[in-house]
Formats: sequence, C-alpha cells, structure tokens
Amino acid sequence: MRAVRTADGRAAYLKTTPAALGPDALAAARRELRFYQEIAPVVPVRTPAIVDFFDGAEGVALLLEAAGEVRAAGSWTVEMWSRLGRELAALHAMPVPQDQGWDGPDVLRAALTDPDLEQISAFWGPEVPQLIARRGELAERISSVPTAFIHGDCHTGNIVDPAGELAFCDWQATGIGRPVADLALLSVRATPAGVRVPAALLDAYLDGRPGDRRALESALVAEELAILVFLWPRFAAFNSAEGIARVRRRVRELMER
Repeated sequence: MRAVRTADGRAAYLKTTPAALGPDALAAARRELRFYQEIAPVVPVRTPAIVDFFDGAEGVALLLEAAGEVRAAGSWTVEMWSRLGRELAALHAMPVPQDQGWDGPDVLRAALTDPDLEQISAFWGPEVPQLIARRGELAERISSVPTAFIHGDCHTGNIVDPAGELAFCDWQATGIGRPVADLALLSVRATPAGVRVPAALLDAYLDGRPGDRRALESALVAEELAILVFLWPRFAAFNSAEGIARVRRRVRELMER
C-alpha cells in the first residue's frame, strides 16, 4: 500500500494485489473489496471510504481515503484502549451477514489440527510438549464463545487514530469467526514491543457487549496461547532477541493461567 493523491488532490492510499501473488492473495483482496462494497456501509465502526477499485485478471486494486495515522502500540493511552474495546464490542454485536462466503479459512484451527511440529519444537524446545499434546483442549476452549463478525487481523498497525476517532483498516481477513481472535491478536502483536494491553480494553468490551467474563477470559487466554505456540514461531526471525524473550515470558505466563 502506498500513499497517493486523487485527481482532485485528496490524500489516499492505493492497495494493489497482483495476480502473480497467487490465488490466496487474490481471494483475500476480493474479500476486502466485497467488505467495502457490502458491509462497510452498515458496520458500526469507522473504516476508510473506498474511492475507486479495479478487479480483473491482472489483479485487484483498491483506492482508499487516507483515514489517519498509525500510532505505535506503546503510545496508546488507556482511554484509546478502552475506546477500542467499545468499538470491538459494537463490531462483534452486529448482525452476522447471511450471505454466503463470509466463512474464511481459519489458520489457527488448521495449525491446531495439523501443526508443524518440527518448526514448533525447534523454536520452543522442551517448554511446550504438554501443550502440544493438549491442543485438542485448546481448540475446544477457543471455540467456547459464540462466533461473530470479526475484523480478522486486529492489531494497532491496522487501526488509525484521526482526531480521537479510531478507524479500522485492512479487512482482508474479515468474516464470521471467533471474537477472541480479534482480542488476542492485539496482545500477540504488542508483546514483542514490551507493551501489555491493559485490562481497560476487556472491561470496556464487556460493558459494551455483556457476557460471562470468566468464559471470555478462558477463551481469550487459550486463543493467545495457541497463536503464540502454534503460529508465532514462523515469524520469530522478524523479531529482535529482546522481542523473542518477551514472547517466551508471555507464553510461560499464559501457561500458568
């Protein structure tokens, strides 16, 4: 995605997905285009407006308004985290689309069903063998909360903050899924930077979408733990030694819980 200007001089972003990237990338781009065409007009959170698009044999391109600037997770205030909790509660409470095609691939469930044991063991060593053996229990726990319409790639890098109003970007993984996937990924992505998501986020979420706190927290711990153990090792090389150490500490903490 790159910054551009429209013909009338407005700031915008051009997001392109060439066909050369393969069918999975094209499917994700078309899912995002469909979101902006069908769901964005009624979704209860702010999103960039779609200015124009192209969808053809060569690939998919979206021209989106410039909705604001990304702020590093470490600069988020408690009020911003609270606002995000309220926004996610509203998103997850919206009516689930009845149209076909909003059940996307579930990468985490696939990893729990058929894990890359060589990669996982190489990264984690002797720390998680019991957890690997109990992955069926993890799969049950992450699914204990009813499904909802979710963002699918929810982290602070995909949320901009224009003048105190959050706007959610990058909807390629959106669809019907586990609400805890959105909540857990916020912590997964913040952990390597040494940022702890405050309890205020979950407090605000439950204020906006009341439910069984204990059940939600149990599913949330299981989701975050499963992501870190079964998916995160493939991304470890993109992180610093300090970031990796923080992830290891976080996994030990979650396992104790």
